Amino acid sequence: MVAAALNAVCMPGDLLLARDIPDMPWYPAVMSAVVAVGLIVLLLVRRQRVTVRLGSSVFLINTATILVALWITSRYWASAGRPWTPFQANKLGALAVPLLAPELGVGLVAIVGFAATAIGRFYFLDSDIQRGFPVGEPWTVLPYALFGGVLLVYRLRGLSLEREMLRLHAEAAAAEQQARVFLRLRDYANTPIQTIAFTARLIRQRSPDFGALVDRLERAAGRLTKLSRALTRYQSKYKGSANDESPDSRVSVPGSRFPVRVPGSERSSEPRTTNGQSEAREPGTSQLVNRTPDL
Repeated sequence: MVAAALNAVCMPGDLLLARDIPDMPWYPAVMSAVVAVGLIVLLLVRRQRVTVRLGSSVFLINTATILVALWITSRYWASAGRPWTPFQANKLGALAVPLLAPELGVGLVAIVGFAATAIGRFYFLDSDIQRGFPVGEPWTVLPYALFGGVLLVYRLRGLSLEREMLRLHAEAAAAEQQARVFLRLRDYANTPIQTIAFTARLIRQRSPDFGALVDRLERAAGRLTKLSRALTRYQSKYKGSANDESPDSRVSVPGSRFPVRVPGSERSSEPRTTNGQSEAREPGTSQLVNRTPDL
């Protein structure tokens, strides 16, 4: 869109500068500007669905209209008999393309077009007009084209590296978010694991007849413990603080009257058993209270 906007603004300006050139036609500049405005409208209409292919097509069409206009008007500039820097617009275009081209191939085609138009226009002029050109013209456009090609490759390579860095940053952020979720899942899972293990020990002590049931509970707790250890490997990928990993250090477990410690908490509230009764610290206090669980 920037290239089309420059075309729409600069071509009428070129016509204004050439108002004193005899027989200078007005239609090339107007045609180029009108096409540029149409391309801008097209991009605005398709702004929600713009693709690289569409942008490249618009860029090539815009460049083609500029080259056609320069081909026509440069003959009148050269034959005016006034001081004139040959093919200045072509040289400027070869340097502007690297800043605006959406793709490497499209940019190289546009740069070659600006250079070839200048050289071809020179050899289509009368020999008397050619002799009036400065020494080295029209070949001085080639260094501009070469420099423009280098700038184009350098710019697109920089954009490619920038996109790759953004992709890596996005992947790192996604991995850290995944690690945060897994660590929170691990922290929340530790509470029922401890509850199951504690309950299994109480049942084994109080009711030895339920040995088979206790074995099942212990096997379930063992599998959950393996899962918790598997989730721990994501801790190295998480850069947050411990508070982020365990947002609630004292998790309330449905059906349990005991406050249970979650890894990362500073105060331990894991219940202890003495003479068949459990001792637990009341939340927010340092006193031990005896409670007998309902089994």
